[in-house]
Parts: sequence; C-alpha cells; structure tokens
Amino acid sequence: MDRPRLRVLTASWPGKKEPWRARFIRDLHLELADDFDTELIAPQIHPEDPIEEQDGPLRVKRFHYRSGGKSPRNNGVGPIAALSWLISAHRESRNWQQDSIPGVVLAHWAVPAAVIARQSAVRLGCPLIVWCHGSDVHRFGRTRIGAKLLRMGLRSADRVLAASEPMARELADRHAISGVKVLPVGIDSHFLSQRSATTSPYPLKLLWVGERIESKGYHRMLNAVATARQRGVSLSLEVIGGGTGDQLDLHKDVQLRGPQPPAEIMAAMDRSHLLLLPSKGEGTPLVVQEAIARGLPVASTPVGGIPDLFPSGQGWFPIEGASEGEICSELSDLIVGVAADPDILDRSRSALLERDTSGFSR
Repeated sequence: MDRPRLRVLTASWPGKKEPWRARFIRDLHLELADDFDTELIAPQIHPEDPIEEQDGPLRVKRFHYRSGGKSPRNNGVGPIAALSWLISAHRESRNWQQDSIPGVVLAHWAVPAAVIARQSAVRLGCPLIVWCHGSDVHRFGRTRIGAKLLRMGLRSADRVLAASEPMARELADRHAISGVKVLPVGIDSHFLSQRSATTSPYPLKLLWVGERIESKGYHRMLNAVATARQRGVSLSLEVIGGGTGDQLDLHKDVQLRGPQPPAEIMAAMDRSHLLLLPSKGEGTPLVVQEAIARGLPVASTPVGGIPDLFPSGQGWFPIEGASEGEICSELSDLIVGVAADPDILDRSRSALLERDTSGFSR
C-alpha cells in the first residue's frame, strides 16, 4: 500500500555551508519518513547548497532566491529578497503534482512559507498544516507586511500549530487566529539517556549552545561574561554553534567549538554548570529542553515558551531587564553571584534531575 504523501515547504533547512541550520526539522522528518513519502522544498541560502538532494529517504529541492548569503534571521530579508523568496518558492511548489495518493502539505514557519503552502494545498486538493516556530510570529509577524502574509497563510489552514503557548496566544490576540494547537518540537533521544548526579568541579563553567546571532542574545552574553571576568570571577566559557557573530578572543578559558552533534552537546551540558540564553525572542527552545533533560540550570530571558518549561521556577534564572544595559548587568550579576555561592547551582541541578522529562521526547 502506498504511504501518504507529505509535501513540506520550510523556510529553513540544513545545507553544506550551515549544516546546523534547522537541524531539528530535518531530524523530525527523518523520523516521520517511516510513515510518509516525503518531498521537501527549502530555500537555497548559499551557492554551495545543492539544488537537488536525496537526504536518506527525504527528497529535497532548493529554490534560488536573492538571499545575499544570509538567512532571514540573520537580517537577510529586505523587500527585494522577500519578494524573490515568494516568487521562487511559488514557482518550485508548482512542481508538486496531484495524484490519487492521499497527501498533506506542511509549512514550517508561517512567514514566509504559509501563504505559498496554502496555494499548493488548494491546487492539490489536500489539507494544509502550518507550524509556527518563533521568529515568524514574534518578529516578522509583528511587521505590517509580515502580519498580512501570516494571516493570509493561516486563516484557511486546516490545522495551525505553535511551538509555545505564548505564541498561540499572540496568534489569537494579534491576528484573530483561533483553534491553534500548542506543539513544542521534541528533543533528540540522546538527551533523555541516563543522567549523572555528579557535579562538574568548579571554577564556574558556562555554556552557550545555538546560532551566534543577535536575536539569540549572543552579544548580550559576551558582554555579560566579559563584565563578570572584569569583576574578578574565575570562569570558563564554551561556545557551541555556528553563525555570523563576532569571533571570540581565544582566551585560555574560552572554547569556540562550532556546530556539534547531539552526543557532543550532551557531553558539554554534563560538564557545565550554567547554560546562557538571553534571547530577544523564542518559541520553545530545544536547547532549554535539552538542558533540563541533562539537569543543567538555565539563565535566560523570559521569552516565548521558556517560562512554561519551568512550572516551579526551579532550575531557571530569569533575566528580566527592560533594556540592553539592564539585561547585560543582570546576567553579569547572576554570574558573579553563582560563582561566589556554587550551592545555588547545585540545588538547581538537583531539582532538575528529579523532573520527569519523558514529555520532551520527539
């Protein structure tokens, strides 16, 4: 019996130059491929990214647009680039052919993918699912044109998914999109394996995992760590992830490791004392779920679905400044405080290790 077709239009996908980009979307669809015959359309951000690719069971087609080598989250989305994206994505999606096999169209990131996916679903006569992940709602969806595209794409969708409860509320309150279902993206099974109750020896070991970009608070983190060092704190900082952020001064206590596979990220979490994530906006970040699963306390801004991940507050240090200066100062104060009293982190770690994390499974 033929498997149903899953046709996916995603605003982000791993490539040759940036293999870490949207890795969680790729891993999710590799697992779903056991049940679906999957075709994906994704943007070609870099010339090195192949136009056609067979990624295991997944057939991937990339469309060329005027990216300038930058993704939308890296400020690569001016008016010309946005228009080019929409035209090229629409042209590529026309290659999806209608047949007798049941199918569904799935769009990842409502802006800009949903409006094109909607047209494909109508033409193919199949249901449309749109999954909102973060920047599509809390960044682009708050602009005039972005909000219009978001509403056009979502109002006729058969199911709208949001990666966090705050995102679902924003879709309802700002855009009048009702019936949104909250579906966080689950984490790799590596992180749900046996955890160690042993704490890594001090001095303080700080960890950054994720793209080194402004929207993730990368520069906020660098400034806070530098200030804490100036205040006499002995610490090390390990940075895992790619991006266009400034290169760190390769100080003896700084490790800039680039993108790493899940097993390496898990090992880094197990040897660290505190994860730093002072983001400007989030969905329900995988890295925070991964940290909780490993018993690693988190210092982050209270954005997106992060507060919902800490219902008791234990294991989380919210950074709630109203300005850039206040956020950097508060994060620096926290680093100084936990370095002076490591028992704070040890108690947080113990609380996280007692949590049931089975609900984080993909």
